[in-house]
Amino acid sequence: LGSALPIAQNACRALPRLLTMGPMKRPAAASGAIAKKGRTADPNLEKYHQIAAAVQAAGGFPGEMLKMVASTVKVGLQKPKDVRHAYAEQCLGMVEEVLKAAEAGVRDKVAGLESKVAASDEEKAAREAAVGAAVGEVTQKTEVQDAAKAKLAAANDESAKAKAALLAAETEQKAGDEALVAAADRKAKLEAVFGGDYALIKETTDAKLLKSFLRGSRDFGFDAQLMSAAENTFAKPAGERGTFDNLVTKELDIAFSTSSAAVEELLSQGEPAKAERAAKVDAAGVEAGGKAEAEAAAKEELTAAQKALSEATAQRKGAEKAAKDFGPELAAANKELSAASKELIECEATLATFAELRERTTPPPPAPEPEAPPADAEEEAAPEDAAMAPA
Repeated sequence: LGSALPIAQNACRALPRLLTMGPMKRPAAASGAIAKKGRTADPNLEKYHQIAAAVQAAGGFPGEMLKMVASTVKVGLQKPKDVRHAYAEQCLGMVEEVLKAAEAGVRDKVAGLESKVAASDEEKAAREAAVGAAVGEVTQKTEVQDAAKAKLAAANDESAKAKAALLAAETEQKAGDEALVAAADRKAKLEAVFGGDYALIKETTDAKLLKSFLRGSRDFGFDAQLMSAAENTFAKPAGERGTFDNLVTKELDIAFSTSSAAVEELLSQGEPAKAERAAKVDAAGVEAGGKAEAEAAAKEELTAAQKALSEATAQRKGAEKAAKDFGPELAAANKELSAASKELIECEATLATFAELRERTTPPPPAPEPEAPPADAEEEAAPEDAAMAPA
């Protein structure tokens, strides 16, 4: 019908004009009978309105087209089929198409609702089964979440213990290495002074250099009298230093050598313990790192379990709502089916009325009435009747 819009528009627009033209030729008797009867009210007006309303209410077609087609119902059906204009018949064909399409749509709706209602028992069972499955899923996801919580708690505890062990190892390392660090610093200073200021002051005389040497040697713990004698010795020019000065220099050499040897011994003896402490710290660090990774993994596992439980809970609520809504939905479907069935009956009745009006033809003229006998013949028959009567 939509593809025939231009043709339909032309036909429908032309129909009222064509029907106002003079009537087609009819049999003489029919024309005479109609002329005798005169114009009377059309008994089918209500039917025309019913059909036009059904056309305009139909779906699936452009509203403008439906309005135009509905406007042709009355003028198209007013005349019987045998005297109907061809354009009127064409328009009525479109009316029929709309009515049949409307009826088919309602019929399909009824069939769908009937199928829905017929499958209500299966649907109810399916929804109840969905609720059971959803409840079971929530139970399973809850157990997984509880296990994940317990696993995270254990991981937290183990991680805390590993961190505490690492801190203890680092504290022990710091305390154990403190003396070795001090010894290493002492060794570096001894080597710096012995190879620096002391080596120079033995060969020359310089007040600033002497002060630097004395200041640098203050922390070495050398004998005070030796250092006082050294100050006097190195204040002299190298060529003026005597036997005592040489003895002082020799004692200083021994003091430096002894101090260096003592430091070397301390460092040598402390190295194994230092290495052991470092290894302990390394191992504790590896352990703490592994426990931290396990803790992070347990957190992720719990997060995933919580998300899964949340989704399962939402699905359970949805399933429970669907099961709860089944009764009202079925009642609504039955109500809708009842309304649709009534609508289908109305569509069928409208279509039947339309077909009846469309196919009707001009009724045959009434039979001529018998002529009344002349009055004189009646008077002649009266004496004869009286003579024939018994005495």
